[in-house]
Amino acid sequence: MDEEFPKAQQKQPSLHHVTRRAFLGTTLVSGATLFLEGSNVIFGADSSASLNMATNTTWKLGGDLPVNRLGFGAMRITGEGIWGWPPDRQNALKVLRRAVELGVNLTDTADAYGPETSELLIAEALHPYPKGFVIATKGGLTRPGRGQWVPNGRPEHLKQAVEGSLKRLRLDRIDLYQLHAVDPKVRLEESLGALKEMQDAGKIRQVGLSNVSIEEIVRARKVLPIVSVQNRYNVGDRKTESTLVYCEKERLGFMPWSPVGGNRGLASERGLEEAAKDHGATVYQLALAWLLHRSPVMLPIPGTSSVAHLEENMAAAALKLTPADWKTIDALAGRA
Repeated sequence: MDEEFPKAQQKQPSLHHVTRRAFLGTTLVSGATLFLEGSNVIFGADSSASLNMATNTTWKLGGDLPVNRLGFGAMRITGEGIWGWPPDRQNALKVLRRAVELGVNLTDTADAYGPETSELLIAEALHPYPKGFVIATKGGLTRPGRGQWVPNGRPEHLKQAVEGSLKRLRLDRIDLYQLHAVDPKVRLEESLGALKEMQDAGKIRQVGLSNVSIEEIVRARKVLPIVSVQNRYNVGDRKTESTLVYCEKERLGFMPWSPVGGNRGLASERGLEEAAKDHGATVYQLALAWLLHRSPVMLPIPGTSSVAHLEENMAAAALKLTPADWKTIDALAGRA
């Protein structure tokens, strides 16, 4: 799941330290780049980590599927309330194509977005897909009506869901298929058993989970390999911090949904305003940069229905933070 920035962001300035023209020129050639000044180590929760964040702008899902770490969430390209077609279909297609131009090669979606609309728009805009382009879709949540999200983890439903996504996305195999939510009425092992069958049949390359606990991840990994987890997480809401730490330890990709707080904004927004000004950035760009610096397994998927917002989101990857900057932002968010 991904959520759009609040409307207030529209009037905030872009980065001053990296001009939009310079940034866009760079990303069109090489994809989004993350800079880290004055340090060669990750300085998130585990300061003993020794990967070089200045060069680790990519992550390999399952160890063999490389993606740029700042992706795109395709939930908000649908209609209001994540229901039906967008009011401006051509604009939605422009957003998807612009994301690829800016270096995005990981797009997250789900059959529940629309429902089905998001997947159909992705195929309309981008098929045949660029080489190395990874679509991460999800199944297991149904939409019986506007505003309704109902889990359905029955094996027969999930098999049908995979087949439906393959058809809508015009794929022979889905690179990353995620269980959207655990159905309390169905044993997790039964749900994942169905996905394992589809994986064994060559219709899914890798499997991920969404909205899960550590205990559920452990159970899932006894059924089949898990390469990623998608839970709500941002600088102002770290209730799933322990899950992120587990993913770091086990080398699982962590895709934070609502990376900048969604329509409600960040709980820590006021406390971060001054820090954002110091960096010539918006609060939301600072929040995305904080996530990218937090962990090498972090794969933010901010979503939007606006090309301008998309470009601002991607510019966050070029925001420079020193270790001291990161710790200051971390402390400000914690006090807010």
